[in-house]
Amino acid sequence: MSKRYGKKQKNPIFFLLFIALVVVAVIFISKKFNNKEENTLVGEKNKVSDTVAPELTLSDEKTIIAIGEEYKVKATATDDIDGDITSKIQHSEIDTSKAGEYEVTVYVTDNAGNKTEKTQKVIVREELTNGLPVLMYHFFYDDIQDKMDNNCLDINMFEKQLKYMTENDFYFPTWEEVNDFVDGKIKLPSKSVVLTVDDGNPTFFMFAVPMLQKYHVPATSFVILDMYPDIYDPTMECVIWESHSVNMHQAGANGKGRMVNWTHDQILEDLNKSSEMLGNANIFCYPFGHYNDTAISALKDSPFIMAFTVEGGRVKAGDDKYKLPRVRVSDGNSLEYFIRSIT
Repeated sequence: MSKRYGKKQKNPIFFLLFIALVVVAVIFISKKFNNKEENTLVGEKNKVSDTVAPELTLSDEKTIIAIGEEYKVKATATDDIDGDITSKIQHSEIDTSKAGEYEVTVYVTDNAGNKTEKTQKVIVREELTNGLPVLMYHFFYDDIQDKMDNNCLDINMFEKQLKYMTENDFYFPTWEEVNDFVDGKIKLPSKSVVLTVDDGNPTFFMFAVPMLQKYHVPATSFVILDMYPDIYDPTMECVIWESHSVNMHQAGANGKGRMVNWTHDQILEDLNKSSEMLGNANIFCYPFGHYNDTAISALKDSPFIMAFTVEGGRVKAGDDKYKLPRVRVSDGNSLEYFIRSIT
């Protein structure tokens, strides 16, 4: 029997399988392309044009610096898209080598190019050369309430003092600046002054604090915490909280206060407690103005970096930071007398 030879027949199953694979591949590629196109369209649709300028907030309408000191902007900036952009704040140039009043442009630009700018008055003054007056107040009274003694100041006179200082552009340095000034690290401009009020008596908060808030003048309240334990309010405007001790403002032996009768460890315990109660206070005022070597040793082991006495005088660079003087403000003195004490 003879064999027949011819072309090999194609298997239809493999052909159909190939067609199916091609169809699947086409569908997959088409779907992927369509999804990409759809996502692009959605992205374009959801994309919002950033046309909102950032918000720029100046800490003060004016700033005062000593001649030769660097001008540093005290401001914050936020943007609805970029968030906190304070680091992007810039300002126009200013020559601080000459005393005078200058207008500086402060500005900030977000990532989309939106810009906000404001102007600030900068006062450049001669350097403070006759020492920093740290004023010492105690109590206050009005036309109705009687005064206790000459440590109790007529609130009407207090307002005159505040009005004079603000109208004449006095500078109120922070405690950090005072510390650096004593260390000789910075200069302070002339007409610098610090306000302190001893004890934490209710008359300060009743009469004086509203005046401080009216004229936007900061003052430090040295609080006796066992006498006024509930007075501390960290949200109170214009009040800086520092320590007059927890319970060392009481009589000890020989007519002296407890602080000069207690041991180092007793004093240190009181100091640490008062600092904690006042939110990490680090400026101290000696009870009754009494101190000794033991008290100073305890202060140096505590969070407190400076301590004030009741001794008269102005704070100067190089002073012992645990024996700092103040200028007492008493009732009965004229406004002219007060002006001489701070200029």
